Amino acid sequence: MITLERKHVLLATLGGQPQVVTFTLDLLLDRFPITDVIVVHPRAAQARLQHSLACLQAEFNGDYYRQAGRIIHFRSQVLQYDGKPMDDIVDDDHADGTLDTLHHLLGELKRQDYCIHLSVSGGRRLMALLATSVAILNFDRHDSIWHIYTPQEIKERAADGKIMHVPTDAGVKLIRAPFPSLGAYTYASPQSFQRAQQEQRLQMDAQQRATCKSVVEQCTPQQLKVLRAFSQGLKPQQVAKQLSVEISTVNSHKTAILQYCRNAWNIASSEQLNYYFLHTKFADYFDNDG
Repeated sequence: MITLERKHVLLATLGGQPQVVTFTLDLLLDRFPITDVIVVHPRAAQARLQHSLACLQAEFNGDYYRQAGRIIHFRSQVLQYDGKPMDDIVDDDHADGTLDTLHHLLGELKRQDYCIHLSVSGGRRLMALLATSVAILNFDRHDSIWHIYTPQEIKERAADGKIMHVPTDAGVKLIRAPFPSLGAYTYASPQSFQRAQQEQRLQMDAQQRATCKSVVEQCTPQQLKVLRAFSQGLKPQQVAKQLSVEISTVNSHKTAILQYCRNAWNIASSEQLNYYFLHTKFADYFDNDG
């Protein structure tokens, strides 16, 4: 097959579960001659991400992938915005930076004639969504988007990289995600990418407003006042002063509102949220609220 004659790269979004990358790679190596692995992630400012990278670097000591007993080049790509590394995707500007980083990376890999295997099972959901959007613009029929299915019992045992490899009969499977491969017909020019980026931005804005609205609709009148105050960038003590209530009341409402947000954005309980999250998510919502 022509795809076997070309170089194959695994490009994976990375978060706090490094075993997702090695599970995926081990399954792909049964079918494709993967020569490179690139993980995409925010700057490793948090301990969980630092741990993930350390686990993976140990697996590729000197670019030697010990599990397969062969050379596989490993590197990471940090998300950037305006030439600076990003700690997280916290607003629209950072989403744009993520799109730019991924577009440049995928474009460079295509110019080098790689077959790209994109794994979107790790890291932030928004990062995976944006990676998929960029892939649609750049991929041809030889490229693939993969999701990994891991049985719950294996997930629990392997969590946080405790297990980096599993037997072939463990029930871990790769699922190829279908997608329209626009790159099979034309490589996206900067102009066409900018147009697509604008369309994606509009779709993201609509989704964001819908999610914000679902939170607002759950708030009591007092919680809504607190949420509006936090959206203005105020700190808890400032909110208490503005609303003439006790700081304990503000914190109680904040806890309830953040729980609504966890449910709306499907954020794990292990991820910390604070009042800054409310400012980044709701500032534009209330600014444009007629």
